[in-house]
Amino acid sequence: MLAVAAIFMLASVSGGLALADDSAVTTDTPSGNPVPRWGIMRSNKIYTRAGPSKDHKILWAYRVKGLPVQIISETREWRLICDPDGNTGWVAANLLSGKTNALTPEGHKLELKASPKPESRTKAIIRPRALASLDKCKDGWCRISVGSERGWVPQDSLWGTQTQPVCKRPDPFAAR
Repeated sequence: MLAVAAIFMLASVSGGLALADDSAVTTDTPSGNPVPRWGIMRSNKIYTRAGPSKDHKILWAYRVKGLPVQIISETREWRLICDPDGNTGWVAANLLSGKTNALTPEGHKLELKASPKPESRTKAIIRPRALASLDKCKDGWCRISVGSERGWVPQDSLWGTQTQPVCKRPDPFAAR
């Protein structure tokens, strides 16, 4: 079993994951919720599987509560997720929450602004790959909280705010 410590994932978030070819949002799902959509990990240890049941092989374990993931498909009890490194796998639905978090980009610090304007006062500098609580996004800016600091950052600087699929659905017939 491959265990992935997702606290400091190796791949770059800001390196830009390729958007999936199929950008249509689907609402004909078992949950009735749209796909793709965002969620977060509910606990500090969640196993990702090769298919939507406990009979499938464990691919890796996430170890970061609150990690944002994009749900790109679902069954009644399982969700196919995409993580910040572009990995996909199946997770039991009850291990995910509909709350929203975001991840700051790899490789550079991010200025937390007092208001949603580039010329606004910088309130804090956020370290790379910081987990942020996402409040709302409006006109290309998102209000986030990191620790005790709250402010605005450009929406395109966060992983977890995209409106399109960030990963392609894996081919179910391809060998893993």
